[in-house]
Amino acid sequence: MLRPTAAGSVLVLGVLALTGCAAVENQNANSSDATSTQSPVTAPRTEPLTAAPNPPPSTEQIPPTGDVSLAIEDRGDLGEIIVDSSGRTVYAFSKDPANEPTCYGDCAATWMPLLSDSDPAGGIGIDAAAAKTTARRDGGSQVTYRGIPLYRYAGDTLDIDANGQGLDMFGGEWRVLTKAGRPLG
Repeated sequence: MLRPTAAGSVLVLGVLALTGCAAVENQNANSSDATSTQSPVTAPRTEPLTAAPNPPPSTEQIPPTGDVSLAIEDRGDLGEIIVDSSGRTVYAFSKDPANEPTCYGDCAATWMPLLSDSDPAGGIGIDAAAAKTTARRDGGSQVTYRGIPLYRYAGDTLDIDANGQGLDMFGGEWRVLTKAGRPLG
């Protein structure tokens, strides 16, 4: 028959004490985790999930037409580029021949043609004689600079944005225009 010794009793009591403390700690940790990470039950989504369009469509259904002027702005890494009268970046499409816009339909929903009622005015550094308009086959007159049809990109949310620079979309490349009126390449 085994007789308990003082050392054995102390060892058993120590193990029981440690086990009890660990159990209390686990219970406290689990109860605080449960309250902090539980999320309320919400109704399941019923609308279909659709991926965001790429490229983003314009929020403007019909590009604005009116008086337009061109200006030059320093845009840091891009250098001095041509912008419209509101300071928005304008782009050239590599697929466009001189004075012939080719961006229509879905393309024009993303790359909105810069339309004007008359030849645009030019600010400092803009060759006013090189700022003209050309007829579009869907109606309207699109602004050109040195024969290059100009567009705005729907992905530019702020006036200072130039998110379209260098994009390859709709069968060609999109580039900002340098102050000399050439696509930045």
